[in-house]
Amino acid sequence: MNWTEEVLRKCNLWKDYSQQRALLFWEDVVGERIARLTRAERFTAGTLVVNVTSSTVAQELSFFKGRYIERINELLGEEILREIRFVPGRFEKTVPRKLGEPSASDLEAARATFSQLADPKLRRSFERLYLALLQREKALLAGGAKRCLRCGVVFRGQGETCPGCRFGGIEDTKGTD
Repeated sequence: MNWTEEVLRKCNLWKDYSQQRALLFWEDVVGERIARLTRAERFTAGTLVVNVTSSTVAQELSFFKGRYIERINELLGEEILREIRFVPGRFEKTVPRKLGEPSASDLEAARATFSQLADPKLRRSFERLYLALLQREKALLAGGAKRCLRCGVVFRGQGETCPGCRFGGIEDTKGTD
């Protein structure tokens, strides 16, 4: 068990983190050609929801569903993915998620944020996690996502506020209502 996993487990965040990794593994499992026709949208209660360009693509991919589930669970290291639901619809093309190395300012921000951690391994693990989250945000924003006006989270979808703020009763601290 690495330091990041250990800390996330102690904070009862490992399960959520592990499950959401299924979204990241989708493109690697299906390959570049299929990834252009699909987008892993969300993971909830053992089900991965994947938007696809058409009902034909959904039908074709359903034949390989078992293989995809098996491979993603293998990458996750546990059997948490039970179902994949393919949802036909339209979506914008995304920019590839590989953005290269973090900028010098991002590296400095990561170091400054976690400089108080005494354990160097733990500090480095959190710095890497922080940088990965920054890279994810940049990739999402480059692919057409936007930042929620209320809470600041990056999301895809309609409106100026994320689904969590719209439906979760998050207090409007920035006066967007």
